[in-house]
Amino acid sequence: MTRIDFYTDVAALYPFACRAARTVYRKGERMLIVLPDEAALRGFSAQLWAYGDTEFIPHCAASDVLAAETPVLLATDFAVAAEGLVLLNLSPAFPDSPQRFPRILEVVGTDDASKAVARQRYRRYLDSGFEIHHHNMSDARHD
Repeated sequence: MTRIDFYTDVAALYPFACRAARTVYRKGERMLIVLPDEAALRGFSAQLWAYGDTEFIPHCAASDVLAAETPVLLATDFAVAAEGLVLLNLSPAFPDSPQRFPRILEVVGTDDASKAVARQRYRRYLDSGFEIHHHNMSDARHD
């Protein structure tokens, strides 16, 4: 069954997501990161390129010709063939057919609007029978 992890009260979403991508990449797994729009996708891609002084997290848009060979894919929707991909959801949307992902990471900011939308996704996962693992990041250093 798909493992769902909710990381809440994340003050710096993109740096946190970059670390998550690095962790998944280092484990030899592939990841799909879904962002709310094209501007967010471009901004996050720039952060991945600049992440760390001596590190490189290979990534591209899910629509790129190199997507099948690239460990980290960026998209604005869930239409990507997700076989074996870890999903990191930075969008407000609920994923289509969440059971097709072995693991889903939901990252939630500190603002009330993000929390309200995340609560709706949380409830949908519960209503669909998924077990959810919650991680409150308010006391964690994640910059």
